[in-house]
Amino acid sequence: MSRTRRDVLASLAGVGVAGLAGCTALDAGESDSDDPTLDPAALREVMELGSPAFPARVPAPIADSFLEQSRGRARELLDSCPETMSPEEVPNEAVRNVYAEAYADATAALAPSDTDESPFETLQGLRYARGAAAMAKGTYDAAVGDLTEADVRDEAESVRADIESFQRATRYLGNDPDRALVVYEAVENLVAGAARSLDNADEYGRYADSAPRVGELLDAVESARASLDGAHHVRDRYLASIADPIDFTDAFASTASSLGGVTEDRRAEYPEERGLEAVVAGEGFDLEQLESTPAKDLLVETFVEVERGLRDAREGLRSDRFATALVGAHTAETHRRAFEDAVTAVKRGRYESAESAAAVRDAKLGALEALEAARSDGSNPHLTRRALVDIAHMVARGDGYFRDDYYEDGDPRAARNALAQYATAEFAARETPGVSAWVLGTLAAERGGVGR
Repeated sequence: MSRTRRDVLASLAGVGVAGLAGCTALDAGESDSDDPTLDPAALREVMELGSPAFPARVPAPIADSFLEQSRGRARELLDSCPETMSPEEVPNEAVRNVYAEAYADATAALAPSDTDESPFETLQGLRYARGAAAMAKGTYDAAVGDLTEADVRDEAESVRADIESFQRATRYLGNDPDRALVVYEAVENLVAGAARSLDNADEYGRYADSAPRVGELLDAVESARASLDGAHHVRDRYLASIADPIDFTDAFASTASSLGGVTEDRRAEYPEERGLEAVVAGEGFDLEQLESTPAKDLLVETFVEVERGLRDAREGLRSDRFATALVGAHTAETHRRAFEDAVTAVKRGRYESAESAAAVRDAKLGALEALEAARSDGSNPHLTRRALVDIAHMVARGDGYFRDDYYEDGDPRAARNALAQYATAEFAARETPGVSAWVLGTLAAERGGVGR
């Protein structure tokens, strides 16, 4: 027997009895009246259906001991300085205020989370906790004369050298290209985040020639060190789980270059100038007629993701981060296909308006259904799930429109924007398994040409 939408919805994490109870009222509203309604209570029930649970994770065994060690490092930094600065110790009130804020931020970052995080999400979050604690310590130590900007810059150069050493030594090893691709993309993102922390401290610093300036530099150094520690741990734990790893480096590099070229060629088939509206108009749509419709938001939002994927693919190729480039190509192609699907749907008269809460509900159920179907596809589970993490966030963004204080209850703009987000998620999720097969199939073909 085939599963109904309600069956699928009930199977998703985050959807309980209370959420399902809201479906009945919306169903009744749809069947009892043809009069369009955007009843605020009915829209809230759409939001309360819940969002799919797709926590970010990596297919490598992250050790609890590593997470506790990282958490301990943040506590050590914070415990080495007092809770408050006294006016006698630091007469400058502005510095004391910055320190108080930094100490509070670090304390909050170390508080137990009220959400169910994956070990990988915890690892990522501890980068912020360590950086926030370092901001407090750096500000305090500089204010009392124990630390200088030159000291911290020496540390920064040491961490930067470690980042570059890690990058030079990178090889793409594994026994399963699907798993290896997701692991190394996570590792590359952590390393890139480490470098970005150091770069941003120089480019976007809030303070100059002051104790808080030393604090924000130490924040950048500690955040970078935490990211690099995470990259080492994920890679090393992954490799320790493989008895006889294969070197995929040449295949990753050649496939990233090949698929990067394919995605660039496909992007070139659309207008390059005058922004995303030109892309929509190029499909034969009258932009004035589409204005203030879910259709326009759907088409534009979908192509925004094409551009994001292309940007990641280009940057990955430029910096020899080949796993990042491959995931970027996956994103670009997924959403390009989703855009074409959306074009067809809009030309058939769909998404002309958010005419009722029931229509918004159906769009959300369509997204949840598509996400669950893609998650259940077992052909390339790691890459597919990695892509679905980003797509699932669109459902949460759709829900967010109903919480946004900018909109009044029942505001049709909130319903329209939410519907467009849900529809974007549905089209992208439906295309994801096929694009995973395309990427990994191309990688398998390239391996045949590089001695494997």
